[in-house]
Amino acid sequence: MDSNVTETVGESLQQQFDHWYTFLVEDLSDKRTAHLPFLHSPLWPLSVLSVYFLLVFYWIPHYMRDRKPYDLRKLMLAYNVFQVVVCYCLIRQLVRHGWTFRYLYTCELADYSTSRDAIGFLHAAYLNYCVKTAELVETVLFALRKKRSQISFLHVYHHVFTYLLAWIFAKYVGGSMLTYTIIVNSLVHMCMYSYYLLAVIPNYVPFSLNKLKRYITALQIIQLMSILVNIMFAMRSSCAIPRTHILLYAPYMVVLISMFINFYMKTYSGITKALNVCYTDGGVVKKVK
Repeated sequence: MDSNVTETVGESLQQQFDHWYTFLVEDLSDKRTAHLPFLHSPLWPLSVLSVYFLLVFYWIPHYMRDRKPYDLRKLMLAYNVFQVVVCYCLIRQLVRHGWTFRYLYTCELADYSTSRDAIGFLHAAYLNYCVKTAELVETVLFALRKKRSQISFLHVYHHVFTYLLAWIFAKYVGGSMLTYTIIVNSLVHMCMYSYYLLAVIPNYVPFSLNKLKRYITALQIIQLMSILVNIMFAMRSSCAIPRTHILLYAPYMVVLISMFINFYMKTYSGITKALNVCYTDGGVVKKVK
């Protein structure tokens, strides 16, 4: 009797799980993404992040324990060039399919049709997801170069949640006024990765790059604030943008802005400059001239 009850309960739970999985993963998703790789199942992003955390916090530190940091300048050079080019491609893809500045403030809904422009927006969302996947490599490169101070909580939080949100956006949304994020993020990343590119070859740069650091960070903060404004426009009661994505996106953006501002104040504020110190993950340390 007890065995039969246990089996019945187990079957009922299995059916409930299958029902909700089908509803959340298949029924709610954008059917146009069915043929796109690495989007169907949430097991893919979860697997990628599992490998990411194991690599960055266990496998590579263990492997590099008694080894010298790798010189990855050529790889970093190629990676930064790739990022600048692909960010340009993202902007071009959206603009050529109808994106304009009105997407910042106008309630533009996602077009789930198979028209040329709708598919163009979908492909841009998917390319953005692929780019965010590639950006996880940055942390791996830090670990291989033993740049532990650069693997900060801000860095990991930003890359992990950006990757997850890009997967959700590509699978379920694929358009709308929220594509403003892709445009402004790509613009800022073109500037940021151009700076990183020059930082790899400082001997060929006729000016000091140190003065640009604070402006790159300030540009990132302005970008994040403008994205928050875009989200607030999307939250209007008259706008039918899916609320689920906004409820996931808005809190992440608020936390990220606060963390970037905190980093900026600790690193570039007048107090730290006057004391000739800088902020690192290990605290405030004396600058070395």
